[in-house]
Amino acid sequence: MQQSEFNSLIVTLGEAGSLYVKNNGESGFCQARQIEVKDTTGAGDAFCAGTSAGLTYGKSMLEAMKIGSHLASSVIASCENVCPCFSQDKFDIVKK
Repeated sequence: MQQSEFNSLIVTLGEAGSLYVKNNGESGFCQARQIEVKDTTGAGDAFCAGTSAGLTYGKSMLEAMKIGSHLASSVIASCENVCPCFSQDKFDIVKK
């Protein structure tokens, strides 16, 4: 990782959670939320969207991944494959 051009790397592990590592050696793990799974379609997209939103609004990598995990869990708990509960103020990512 330290010799690559990437600053950080996130790996999703499904029900086992997700982890990240930065090229400065920092790393972390985010637990998956334990929910009843109905359909996993769109979970990765929701995780990416939530994590990206968190990082865009200044959250730490771990905080952003927790947002991503929350959104992914809301998608897989539904048969509709949509993200029904995203609200910027809910995740304290409103630009001030």
